[in-house]
Amino acid sequence: MNFLSNKYFLLILRLIVGGTFLYACLDKLLNQELFAKAIFNYKFLPDVFINIFAIVIPYIELTASVFLILGIFKRGSSFVIIVLLIVFIISLTQAYARGLDISCGCFSLETVSEKSDILLRIIEDIFLLIGSFIIFIKSKTIIKQERQQ
Repeated sequence: MNFLSNKYFLLILRLIVGGTFLYACLDKLLNQELFAKAIFNYKFLPDVFINIFAIVIPYIELTASVFLILGIFKRGSSFVIIVLLIVFIISLTQAYARGLDISCGCFSLETVSEKSDILLRIIEDIFLLIGSFIIFIKSKTIIKQERQQ
């Protein structure tokens, strides 16, 4: 049996990825104004989109993470998380490349005015992206295996 197809491994991976996103969205949901400031600090989006992103992204993270943890719509929720992670990695990378001295606003918004280790966040997001890809790909395989039985 392929280790990556092991249902217990996939469950742990879903709990890690889903739990990380659930934890990350909580402060954003409670402090949308600070999250908007964190998004603004990236100087990546036109100003007109900042508030809508600050409102919508935490709810997308919440929904996808809860579905992933509960095993509901595993492929769809992992796909949503993959898209979010790609956007986050691009945003963080451009901020790092431009030498912006900002807090990423990833997990806590209390320190929006403080600097964070952007490179560490990029590496963490890459690992979460790999885990999300595994969930996405292997969830399809498990569905096919169940249908064949």
